[in-house]
Amino acid sequence: MPHAIRLVIGLVLVGAGAVLALSPVFVAEQLGKPHDTPTQMINLRASWGGAVMGIGAFVAWLPGVPPWWRALVGLAMWSMAGVGAARLVGFALDGSPDARQYVWIVAEAAIVIAGATTLYLKS
Repeated sequence: MPHAIRLVIGLVLVGAGAVLALSPVFVAEQLGKPHDTPTQMINLRASWGGAVMGIGAFVAWLPGVPPWWRALVGLAMWSMAGVGAARLVGFALDGSPDARQYVWIVAEAAIVIAGATTLYLKS
């Protein structure tokens, strides 16, 4: 697939993910998920909007599948970057993150740093 098409598809997905991350009540209603607490709202933003943003960023970034290790590292890195970004939006908009939310954001940041470091060192 030509890079321009991948870039457009990726950016559309990033935009759609941003809309989902900013609309957790809509997501909750569509999926029948609870959204009564800040933690539930943060999880909706991260799990649905953030995941779509991360996959979109991966599609836009992907220079080509071979070598496979680069595609897998990139997928993990960009997915966690999207989830982490949406989680941080939840921290700012929903407030009151519980201790588990902090564990998740640290793990997501660690995966992004490890992925970026691996890609940099192997290139």
